[in-house]
This record gives sequence, structure tokens and C-alpha cells, in this order.
Amino acid sequence: MAAAAAASGAKLNLTEAFNFEVLNTGMISATAKCNHAGGIAGIRRLYDSIGSLDLPALGPSDMVGNLQPKTESFSDVLLTNFVQHLQKIVIYVERGGEVDKSSFRETCSLATAFLLSDLGSDSKSNVESFSQLVHLLCWCPSYILTPDAMETGVFIWTWLVSAAPQLCSLVLAELVDAWLWTVDTKRGVFASEVRCCGPVAKLRPHLVPGEPEAPPEKDPVEQIMAHRLWLGFFIDRFEVVRHDNVPQLLLFWRLLQGTTKLPWNFSSHPAATGTFFTLMLLGLKFCSCRSHGILQNLRAGLQLLEDRIYRASLGWFAHQPEWYDMNKNFALSEAQSVSMFVHHLLNEQLDTCQLYSERRGLENSLNDVKDQFHPVWGQMESYAVGREKVKQLLLFLCQHEAVRLDVWAQPVAKESTQCLKISSDNWVSLARTAFSVDPRLSLCLAARFPANNHLKAEVTQLVQVCISIPVFIPFSLFIKP
Repeated sequence: MAAAAAASGAKLNLTEAFNFEVLNTGMISATAKCNHAGGIAGIRRLYDSIGSLDLPALGPSDMVGNLQPKTESFSDVLLTNFVQHLQKIVIYVERGGEVDKSSFRETCSLATAFLLSDLGSDSKSNVESFSQLVHLLCWCPSYILTPDAMETGVFIWTWLVSAAPQLCSLVLAELVDAWLWTVDTKRGVFASEVRCCGPVAKLRPHLVPGEPEAPPEKDPVEQIMAHRLWLGFFIDRFEVVRHDNVPQLLLFWRLLQGTTKLPWNFSSHPAATGTFFTLMLLGLKFCSCRSHGILQNLRAGLQLLEDRIYRASLGWFAHQPEWYDMNKNFALSEAQSVSMFVHHLLNEQLDTCQLYSERRGLENSLNDVKDQFHPVWGQMESYAVGREKVKQLLLFLCQHEAVRLDVWAQPVAKESTQCLKISSDNWVSLARTAFSVDPRLSLCLAARFPANNHLKAEVTQLVQVCISIPVFIPFSLFIKP
């Protein structure tokens, strides 16, 4: 919803508003675009009729005093000015400065209007600067990574891909690169350091083991909210291209592969819950494209990506459950994001058995041990059975998380939330599956249900059996003498 509002140019408060008038925001968007396009057209006419213009940083103001003999084309002058100004913004942010949001939005909007107005020109003399301008328009909001900057980014990106379909692949490729850069630099929803993990970081060493660390320079919640808006743009683009655009689908595949390459890449900050599960939902929707004709030849790769998404999703629960208190609407949106992920898990049709039999047919020359080792899950006696157990564990944890967040958002709601009922045998199975995925996951599973003796006894036994193995020694603290 917030990304849709940003795409239309509306000023929607990300954490407080849920509804907005489509007609009103559409008029706002059209008016803003017309104003910027009209400004560029006016400068162009003035330049052509009077002479060359050494354009100031932000465009149409103070034009008359900068007239010079006409020595170069209007496009080259304006293109150079926009590129230089956006580069200055990047340098300023690198030095720790804060960009004025109104000035940044005006600059990016004018640059976008100019870029679109110049697409039809025959001049190819400055192709490098043109590509650089597209690059900067995609990267500047990503580099600043604040909700205000990302609202501007979503607005101009949507404007570009809707007004110039020929630029869609180029814009999406730049945005995928920028997204993966935030993964590598551990920003926003990928800030996995303990000091960026919210309340837990403030409790060291009093209630959480570890040495205290200095707080992050930038507010991690602000960057997470920026990622949330950015993700909304990606979801909109995916819905547009999912049926018939293979090149852009492959770009989405690259984005999701880079995002889930390591299951511990993600922040465990409680404010990232909705953003994280929305990202995982996008991944599962992409994997469902294996049933479409355009990606049927990539079924095995999509199945592997789906396993990585399941593994990353389970990694979210390898941390103690927490809450983030912003306001009621934010808490509701977080619960709804998890509920949508649960809904997709319940309704997706898996063809695991068929795919695995095909894979075994292709790998019949390999020995049994290698055939049973999965690149995501490790040693498995039966891929189909093991994967179904993992899926059931993930489904159970997500259902519980959705209920927990919903109760937190609406503690006195009239409609009571149904509690999940699990038999003692199922608790044992869940504990064993969790331990096989990650011992920390089983310990946090026990922490979520501290009064469940069946679960606690099974986790204790699992740790005792493996305590002689060096990797399990840190978990010996779970066992009380």
C-alpha cells in the first residue's frame, strides 16, 4: 500500500495510513509529472530561442543571468548538470550529510522528466552520460536508503518503466544490482549484526551474552522501512512481467538468489518481520512460475531456490521472539504480512515427488551418498519426506508468529484467535526437524513454548546426544544440571 502511494506521488505515512483515494493520488501523480515535464519543455524552448544556458543545480530558476553564446546542445548541457548534481549528492551522503528531501525529490523528478523527453531525439553523442543518469536515478535512493528517499525512488522508477517500456529491463537490472549491494553492505533488512537487532542489542551484557557495542550510525528501522517501500515496487513489477517476460524474470531470479544465498544474511530486528516475510513471499511467488511454460525448463533450479527460501524463513525463528512497539497499525501490518505468507504456504501445490524422481533419473550415475546430500538441507534419507517435514515446521512457526503479532496488535479484540493444538508426538517431530535444520532453531522453539514439557524434554535429549561434537558445545548451556 505504501509503495503504491509512493509510486503515484502521494504523501502516505508508512506506519499510520492504510487507505487512500486512488483518483486523488492519480491526479496528484499526473499533476506532478506534467509540472516537471512542462518545466523541462519551457527551458528547452527558451534555450533554443535565446541561446545556451549554464543550468543551475535544480533547474528552471535563475535562468536569465546564465545565458551564454550557444556552443552545445540543450540535451548535453542539461544531462551534464543532472549527472554532476546527483554525483554531488552521493558524495555528500558518503561524508555523513543528510539530503534535503524536497530538493532531492525535485532534482530526481526533473532529471526523469528530461530523460523521458530526450528519448526520442536522434542525438547519440552523449550515450555514456545518458546511461550514467539512469544509473544514478536508480542508485541514489538506494544509496541514501531512507523512507523519504525511497518514496522518491519508487515514484521516478514507476514513472520511467510506465512511460518508457524500452527502459524496463535496464532500470530493473540497475535496481537488482543496487539491492544486492545492500545485501553485501548489510543495510536495512540485511543488517545482521547484533548491534542492529533492536532491543536485544541494548541488553548486552545484562540480559544477553556478549560485549556491548556502539549503536549503529544510522537508524536500522528507517532503513528497514525504506526496504519495505522498495520491495513494494519489486512486487508490482513482478506481477506485470511474471507471465511473458523471461529477461526480467531472470533478473528477479538473480535478485532472489543473491538475497537468499546465506540464510543468516537477514536482520533479526523485530521491526523487520513484515518486510522479511513479504520478501520471502515474493520468492515463493516467483518459484510458482515453474508451472508456467516460460520457466518449465528451469524447474530444478526453482525448486532449489524454494528450498533456500524455506531455509532462510526458518532462520528468522532461530532468534528469541520479540515485539516492536511503533503503533497499532504498524503491528497489524506486520501480522498481516506473516498471515499472507502462511496463506501462500497453505495453498501452494508442490510437485516435490515428481521433481525428485526426475532429478534421481538425471543423477543415476552418482553414488547413493551424494544423491542423498542436499545443498540446502544436507544429508537426507528421503528428500520428499524431509522437505515436507521442514515445510510443516515452517508453517507451524509462521502460524504461531501471526497469532502472536495479532494478539500484540489487538490484545482486547472481540474475535478470539484460535490457538494451535499439537499432540505430544508432533511436538517431538517438530523438535527433531528443527534440530536437524539448526540447533539454535530448536532452542528458540523451546523458548517460544516454555511451558511445554514434551518439547523441552526432547530438545534437552537432542543436545545431550550430540554434546560431544564440538559444534554443539555452545548449546550445552541449555542443559541444566
